[in-house]
Amino acid sequence: MPDFPLHQACMNNQLDKVKQLINDSENVRRALRERDDDSRTPLHWAVSFQNEEIVTYLLEHMKSTDLDDLTDESGWTPFHIACAVGNYNIVEQIYNRDIKPDINLQTGQGTTGLHLAVAKLHYSVVQFLLENGASLQIKDKKNQIPLHRAAAVGSLRLVELLCTKGSPVNWQDINGWSPLFHALAEGHGDVAALLVSKYNASPDLEDSTGKKPIDVALNDQVKDFFIKNI
Repeated sequence: MPDFPLHQACMNNQLDKVKQLINDSENVRRALRERDDDSRTPLHWAVSFQNEEIVTYLLEHMKSTDLDDLTDESGWTPFHIACAVGNYNIVEQIYNRDIKPDINLQTGQGTTGLHLAVAKLHYSVVQFLLENGASLQIKDKKNQIPLHRAAAVGSLRLVELLCTKGSPVNWQDINGWSPLFHALAEGHGDVAALLVSKYNASPDLEDSTGKKPIDVALNDQVKDFFIKNI
């Protein structure tokens, strides 16, 4: 990335180089908001590569910047990236600013930080987001809420956390699939059984093709386990 030396320094964890480039800049605000070919700013890359010292340094120079305005070509802000990579320290640092990011801001695909953290199994980040008001009911472009993702990746801890916090359990996505469908289709019989036995997920819901959750189970072993445990 020869045309974007500050971006490159942020990727390579070159704090001294970052400081030099900022100090030599004629317009620091412009330098920090400069977009590369992916419409990403230096902060996007510092967060993506989890270079915490550089993130701290950049944020010190961006106190008047609303980070929600810094969206890349996919609609991701640095906060979205922080939630996806799961670095708790960076998530906390970005959120606990005077100008807080919108915790429920959606990307171009409709995903929130909570969707992203759940999908990557970042439990402590999910807890932080929920404690600070992240919504359990925002749908992405596939009409999926975070619980769909927790069920699909097979995380009992996350399913329990989201359900305990009040997530809808029978919400159907664009294909008519509730989280229960996703759990069974991905082979997570334990998650499927938990959804039904503890959180009243309906095993009788039908999707857009008329199938019930049991009909999309990954294999007979998953199907048998589910039947025996509900």
